[in-house]
Amino acid sequence: MVENRKSNKNWLRVRRVVDVPLREVSGICLRRSRNGQMFLIAVGDRVAKIAWFCEPRSDAARIDWHTRNIAKLSGSMLPKHDSQIEAVCADGLGRVLLLQETPPRVELIDPEALKVVASIDLAVEGRGEIARAWSDPKGSRGEGMVLLPGGHLLVAKEKKPAALIEFGPSHSRSRGLVRGGALAAGERWPIKKGHHRFVALAIWFPDKTLAKTCADFSDLEIGPDDFFYLLGDKSSTIARLDDLPAGGGTAALLDAWRLRVVRSWGSTRASRAEISCC
Repeated sequence: MVENRKSNKNWLRVRRVVDVPLREVSGICLRRSRNGQMFLIAVGDRVAKIAWFCEPRSDAARIDWHTRNIAKLSGSMLPKHDSQIEAVCADGLGRVLLLQETPPRVELIDPEALKVVASIDLAVEGRGEIARAWSDPKGSRGEGMVLLPGGHLLVAKEKKPAALIEFGPSHSRSRGLVRGGALAAGERWPIKKGHHRFVALAIWFPDKTLAKTCADFSDLEIGPDDFFYLLGDKSSTIARLDDLPAGGGTAALLDAWRLRVVRSWGSTRASRAEISCC
């Protein structure tokens, strides 16, 4: 149960604000190496470009951004402009997974070799509510993702309805996600090169408390405590979730924190990203 959600202890304060060398930020993630080093990776959907930096030891230390144009990746189907990239995550080898909302698919890229390792179509089969919404050209699809062991992928469907969906190869079994059960730091996400088709293996809908706390599901991340976290954009909330049982069911809220929004996001020259902590 969430306690004292309106108290000051459940408000996050801004520790630092940094400029991101992208026109717009549509997704961010952390890449964790085996030696404990972490990299923050950002991606925009207006132009096919990624930016990243190695996290400094001190909050006041200088941040050195690196960028890479991914519009001309060998084997990529991403358009140069309005790429519809909504989320990003990375495995321990530094390979980056990009999630497109329309069409619903992902590309696993090697940013050093500037090539696509694998492309994956994401399908929700059947005639249920999620399947209908997923196939609707005007519907809401993926907005965040987390890598799971065994080559599976957990995706956040933003709204109408909001849900968490586990994708994997057809005929494979759902893994779910327990604390500490995401892809381990420094590990390679196992997938063969080439084109693949993943199907929805499990779906979790928010319980009443989570649905009230997070009006939409905008991004996902695994925290340093190995818990699973969800960002709600409209509600300006970061939520810590309970384990997701294999096979689907209900996503339950453990705790939540509000973000103090002091200005609008984005600018004509560079996007602004806020690094916040409790």
